[in-house]
Amino acid sequence: MKHIILSFFVATVALFIVSCEQPGPEPVPVPPDPVPPVPVQPEPVGKSIKDIRALYKGTDYKISDDVYFDGVVLSDFRKKEDGGLHNYTSAKTMIVSDGEAGIMLRLKEDNKDILRGHKVRVSLKDQTLSVYNSGPLQVSDLPRENVTLTGTETPSPREITVEELLTGDYECTYVAVKEVQVKAEYINHTFGNPDNHTSIPFEGKSGGEFDLFTSKLASFINDIVPSGSGTLKGIAGVFGSRCQIYISEKGDYAGLTGERYAPGAQFSLATASRTVSGDAGSFGITLAANVEWEANASDADVTLSPASGTKGGVVTVSYNANPSTSESRTMEIVFTTENTEVEQKELVFTLVQQPFDMVCPSQVQAWTELPAMPAAEGKAFFSHDMTFGGETVRNYSFWYDLDNRVALWVAYPLVKGHTSGEKRSDKWDFDPLVPHRWQGEVSYSYSGYDRGHQIPSADRLCNVEANEQTFYYTNIAPQNKNFNQGIWETLESLVRDQLSDCDTMFVVTGCVLSTEEDPTIVYAKDNQGKDVAVPQIFYKVLLRYKAGSANGGYSGIGFWLENRNYGSEVISRSHACTIDQIESRTGIDFFVNLKDEYEKEAESKYDASAWGL
Repeated sequence: MKHIILSFFVATVALFIVSCEQPGPEPVPVPPDPVPPVPVQPEPVGKSIKDIRALYKGTDYKISDDVYFDGVVLSDFRKKEDGGLHNYTSAKTMIVSDGEAGIMLRLKEDNKDILRGHKVRVSLKDQTLSVYNSGPLQVSDLPRENVTLTGTETPSPREITVEELLTGDYECTYVAVKEVQVKAEYINHTFGNPDNHTSIPFEGKSGGEFDLFTSKLASFINDIVPSGSGTLKGIAGVFGSRCQIYISEKGDYAGLTGERYAPGAQFSLATASRTVSGDAGSFGITLAANVEWEANASDADVTLSPASGTKGGVVTVSYNANPSTSESRTMEIVFTTENTEVEQKELVFTLVQQPFDMVCPSQVQAWTELPAMPAAEGKAFFSHDMTFGGETVRNYSFWYDLDNRVALWVAYPLVKGHTSGEKRSDKWDFDPLVPHRWQGEVSYSYSGYDRGHQIPSADRLCNVEANEQTFYYTNIAPQNKNFNQGIWETLESLVRDQLSDCDTMFVVTGCVLSTEEDPTIVYAKDNQGKDVAVPQIFYKVLLRYKAGSANGGYSGIGFWLENRNYGSEVISRSHACTIDQIESRTGIDFFVNLKDEYEKEAESKYDASAWGL
């Protein structure tokens, strides 16, 4: 019996083993996960400088495509201590040509290592084409890393006549202008002087004038301009209606060794047209002449000084504001001579004046941060919007002094989300809400002062649009350099540091132009020579809201600072005060839209330790 049971068990196990060894159905193959294609980045596109220049249509143009150009550096505007000629107004500037056309580059920092004759590749993605102060077309605020050295090549000038130079077609190219000489009244004149940039007029044998421009910083300002005739080499430029030459290397004027000539009859204009804003204003027309002439305007709104003469010079054109706010108007200034040696006896200059741009203030709102705004002549309220959290919301508002070209205060809400996400744009520009005539044009700097933000760039990094608006000229005021980069910067940082302990900060930054102790208003010059008031005082008033805290959640503090050098001093409780005290000093009623009981408490006291002081 045991044998039977054992045999049965062995047979069963064997059958089980055999059945396990039989092949089962084929497994269904599982397709692999699809591999997403690697995006192919488009290669940068090379362009000629002529094509790049063609993108500019009269207003700033931002290049969005990934393009570059190759060229040779024509200039050596580096500082003298770096080995350069420094014969332009800034060591940040250089001029590059590809042989057909040229363009000016304005770096973010002084050029120290890019020399005349270096071949370069210049990347232009996200860079801006602009014209500064009626000068040459330029790529502005270009990062140094966008310029790559690719080799060397000796620049070779293009031989042209004065008449060809005056067409303006050779801007930023290396030229050799034939048959020219310095004007007689500038014989034995030095290239420049240490007090002022210098423009020395040259004349052509067959007529026409242009200027040799030299900065007050140039290494050769004490050299004497050659008095002979011949060929002058240099980089062609322009300033307003006047064509210029910048020395490319010191040998450029070695060809002025010929005998001086007595020029024949001259009667020509350096330029034939100009477009101006709708405001009243004036400018100069350069007339090259050695014959008797007179000039007449087609419109009674235009006056000329002088209106006649026997030699060339600058004729000042003064004009009234355009009476129309919708249509441009065109006026002609006609120069005539009866001299028989002159072939073209009538020269026509066309003046186009744009419509008069009216001041159109924004609608005042009941926002918490806004102070009271009593009616005041020459003052106007403006407000900018931005996109935040997918919605259109207010960015900042300001009370603007049109005559003094400065915001008396800038008010805005501030939360932590406003201060991160993007980089500082440095896109200095006119405010589109305010006519240009009422703004200080400070794309580079004021004369002797820093460009001080009232709403800081760092308070609006949530998106590009919001940050760019902080660089509008209406938000900028002249500040002492050490003040702007010292104690004022620490105060701005302190405000942002408080955001971690509140829901919303309401900020008013303002300035005081004159005080009882010093009623005189001091002015700085903008890049166009217009006056911009320099504040004596800058202040901030802060209203913090934190839900669930005392006084309905509101607390406040003020800061009052002179626009001066505080040395190494940082912001502290010695600079703090109540908002009531600043109201007393300025006559401004802050936070008028807050409930009276909350406003009174928040403005009459402050807790320095609660504000990180």
